[in-house]
Amino acid sequence: MVGSVLPGRPGNLTADQEVKLQELWTATLRVFGVQAPNQPEDANGLQSASGTATPEPKAAKKKQSMFRKQKDEDDSKTAADQDDKYGQSKAFQQVLATQNPENIRKAFWSMVKHDHPDGLLLRFLRARKWDVHNALVMLIATMNWRMQEVHVDDDIMKKGEAQAMQDTSNSNATVKKEAQDFLAQLKLGKSFLHGTDKEGRPMCFVRVRLHRQGEQSETSLERYTVYTIETARLLLASHVDTAVSFDENHLGSSAYER
Repeated sequence: MVGSVLPGRPGNLTADQEVKLQELWTATLRVFGVQAPNQPEDANGLQSASGTATPEPKAAKKKQSMFRKQKDEDDSKTAADQDDKYGQSKAFQQVLATQNPENIRKAFWSMVKHDHPDGLLLRFLRARKWDVHNALVMLIATMNWRMQEVHVDDDIMKKGEAQAMQDTSNSNATVKKEAQDFLAQLKLGKSFLHGTDKEGRPMCFVRVRLHRQGEQSETSLERYTVYTIETARLLLASHVDTAVSFDENHLGSSAYER
């Protein structure tokens, strides 16, 4: 039996969440090179849904000694480093500086696949507690990872097993080994997708006992993992935005968002 639509998903949003979604769409479209007329930008390049700039919080003025000032600066840097421990802000700035809007737009729609576009943006809003700027940074950083680092859509998913089979005869030893490692994991059945649970979520069974550390390269393991997750995405119904992963040894289960 399929459950009802969860909060914060398309079709089940509060008025405030609707506004946040509109604001994120406005900011995202601007990154794509689409500028809405007569709407001012704020310091973060964001606009509110009403067209008024999002106000910056004013810092309280207070007198402080040179030592106190240095300590506050160090604390600020530490907090900033913690907030960006995965380098997403750096990746965000890198994308804006090196990629033209058209490439970013194409990367976004490649990532959407058959997903609900609103559902995709809402996933990032929920992950960043409905902070529009942080959600935008995370979205663009994820797109950068997909298109520049891992090549999810133009390599892993597009070429799949067929390319790996061809690469097992490649004269380049590294390419050949990566292909063999990737196919070995598929043939071994280290993980597989089978059926759905009562909520309609695809189930991925992970056979942990079949994994041997160092048996395959990290690159091929990452490729195999991405391939499995992206395949699970293609099996999701319109009302579902998670899949369920089970360890065959019953060590536990976890849900991961596509």
